[in-house]
Amino acid sequence: MPRLVTHDEVTVVGISVRTSNTAETDPATAKIAGLWARFYQDDVRGKTPAKSVPAIPLAVYTDYERDHEGQYQVIVGAAVDPKIPTPEGMARATIPAGTYLLFEAEGDMPDVVIDTWKAIWSYFSNSSNHVRAYVTDVEAYPAERAVRVYISIRTPAAQS
Repeated sequence: MPRLVTHDEVTVVGISVRTSNTAETDPATAKIAGLWARFYQDDVRGKTPAKSVPAIPLAVYTDYERDHEGQYQVIVGAAVDPKIPTPEGMARATIPAGTYLLFEAEGDMPDVVIDTWKAIWSYFSNSSNHVRAYVTDVEAYPAERAVRVYISIRTPAAQS
């Protein structure tokens, strides 16, 4: 069951792609798995300056075109000192401070991530308690078999 949490503002630097959920369902057009492969093969985390400690891998979903049916930007990287410039060839995102709905799971990668996103989609299609904001969502990988997904939600005033 998800829970409400407060998340501080965080700056993330890494590599990025623009994609959509429709593209990700077809192996011929999917980009996120390839982005993760590049992240590890090119040691993006190791090459990122001024990382926060511990430098856990993060995936930031941002710049949503509209909702789950539109395109969005995914940046895979690490939290950094917000004062550093963005290195050439890398992208930057800011995770806004605020209240997020946190989904946590443990298991085999990448299945646990896919199953967590399925649980998120199911939760929002069946729940009237919270409404996704489609502003910034974050996957955090605090351990080899663990994922935390922070979903931005609308505040009650923004829902009306």
